[in-house]
Amino acid sequence: MTFLFINESRGSTVEQIWYIFKGNELVVCHSSAAKLPTTSDIEIISDKYVNKGVISIGDRDKSETPNEFWAEIPSDVVLPSGMITVGLREVGSLLGEQIFYRAARAYQLMNWSERYVFCMSCGDRLEPSLVDNCKTCPTCGSVFYPPVSPAVIVAVEREGKILLARNASFPPKRYSVIAGFVEPGESFEDAVRREVREEVSIEVKDIKYFGSQPWPFPHSIMVGFTAKWASGELEPDGREILDAGWFSPNEMPDLPPGVSIARKLIDNFRHSRSVEP
Repeated sequence: MTFLFINESRGSTVEQIWYIFKGNELVVCHSSAAKLPTTSDIEIISDKYVNKGVISIGDRDKSETPNEFWAEIPSDVVLPSGMITVGLREVGSLLGEQIFYRAARAYQLMNWSERYVFCMSCGDRLEPSLVDNCKTCPTCGSVFYPPVSPAVIVAVEREGKILLARNASFPPKRYSVIAGFVEPGESFEDAVRREVREEVSIEVKDIKYFGSQPWPFPHSIMVGFTAKWASGELEPDGREILDAGWFSPNEMPDLPPGVSIARKLIDNFRHSRSVEP
């Protein structure tokens, strides 16, 4: 089996890049330096794939041959020498933010491909599209795209301090900013107000857009905001949020990793107070 193709416009051979998942971890070549595996790296395990697909459709010129692919291997496959697996949350620190985004996309497409097999309108087996990241039904023509669930995340400030909370699902001693999924009929700003109110019982104002980030846990787009405290005193809900407090730039607890938009919001607050992250 060969995966090399010729780039006719340049007359050169181009090797494909693979995002291979073993369970929920990404396979990485880690000899002299960490990198994503290419065709020649993974030929020895390419017969072990239980699922595979293209991740480049939709963001390339349709005349180009795709060169980024995702694949899944069983958890009991022994990796070749020089390969390791890393958790998706560690990919950004190891390989950079852009690779994290591509890995997130590959992981979401893989999970969606596994779960969306039959048409929800007529029950026939779906077929992958050749021109887009969707599946179509050959019988009734229905089209299905991978779901993307919007969530908000907000850094709330009060008198030079930032609101950080400890979620019940966090590692021990980890704190972060408030976040939650957008509900039907809500604007992002309404979701910010509701999530903060529900989780720590305060009201916020001056909500401003900060940035966004794809987040493959499981298939979210995180939309970040900053806000100011308006009224109320902190009272964690005791279910999702176990503890919350106002933290100064120089007195920070254990924080999320640097690639996350949560950490970017926190670092932005610290930078605005002239404190290095």
